[in-house]
Amino acid sequence: MPEPRPIQTLTQALTGIVVPAEAPRRRLPRLSSFRTEDPALRARYDDVTLWYGAVWLAGEGRLRLFGPPGLNLRPLLRSARYETEAGPLPAPRLRRFKRYVTAEFPLDRPVGTLFMEVAGQRLSMPVLTQDLQALAGLNTLYTMSQNNDLDWIEDWITYHHRHHGANGLVIADNGSTAYTPGELAERLSRLDFLKGLRVTSVPFRYGPSSAICRRASQARFLQTAIANLHRDLYLTRARAVLSCDIDELMISTSGRSVFDAAVARKLGFLTVPGYWRFSRVPSGQRARHADHLWIDPARSKPCPTKYVIRPDGALAGWSWMTHSLEALPRAAFKASPEFWFAHCHDISMRWKEGREATAGERVWQRDPVLEALWSA
Repeated sequence: MPEPRPIQTLTQALTGIVVPAEAPRRRLPRLSSFRTEDPALRARYDDVTLWYGAVWLAGEGRLRLFGPPGLNLRPLLRSARYETEAGPLPAPRLRRFKRYVTAEFPLDRPVGTLFMEVAGQRLSMPVLTQDLQALAGLNTLYTMSQNNDLDWIEDWITYHHRHHGANGLVIADNGSTAYTPGELAERLSRLDFLKGLRVTSVPFRYGPSSAICRRASQARFLQTAIANLHRDLYLTRARAVLSCDIDELMISTSGRSVFDAAVARKLGFLTVPGYWRFSRVPSGQRARHADHLWIDPARSKPCPTKYVIRPDGALAGWSWMTHSLEALPRAAFKASPEFWFAHCHDISMRWKEGREATAGERVWQRDPVLEALWSA
């Protein structure tokens, strides 16, 4: 087995900045409300983080911060003062997106630490410098993961290498307790087809599920903000980036790679619909992707799309979302019938509502496409 690459070159950590103890907390978005009084469940909502991380964009001479929406904390953010070890920074340019905010400062030299004075406290976090060569020219998968089985992750990236030519991988590890980011990176670094690999520790609250909060998607900030942070940190020179989850496998009906298809498009952007597939692994046994051969006719509607994008293409400046690009009408980019993804029901830690095993297995049908694929 190949020796792993040095882990210190593969892992990175975000520490962020949280509100001081005496400052107000972030309230829920206007149309969201809790379904529960349980404080442990309510605590899944991030009411304390001001900034997740900061990236120095060397080629642009800018420092960019990424954080959750300010909401009622906007006055706190507007009154804050910033500096680095090189001296004070001017007032930031604040930009609001659908699920996150950024702050930008002109900065023509690398720095190590950002300092923030807010509510009478002096807080700090490290500044990350872009590392664009690590994934330059590679067909790269990007995902956020928490405690997913290491075999699942290895199966997922290996499948996309064999069938789509994936040779780069960036994982945002959202506070896994089953292993450390270093252990995850060590396992994946043994895959010799990976020419670029980065694992980032992202120890922030993901946000509530629909069982905890009405309009829960509006109260989940982390995934979108961190995707755009990683775009700036690692991915702007990748050949193409496929954003999808560990339980999703891209299927090509023609044999062509989704990366090649996205690069060939004028706008460098391809959306892909998904369909649930189910396993019949006995209770108590762990399912793998290749066990997902079954279609449930009651759940045959397509899942929300995922996408592949050329980061330096015509849509390079658009904000990345989970299922498409922000403010880009999904209907304007109808998915090609050439591609779809199998959404593997039992590759899941089951933290979300609605991922329970379905009933009526006697009417399930075998999927001949996946049956042939797994057999091959």
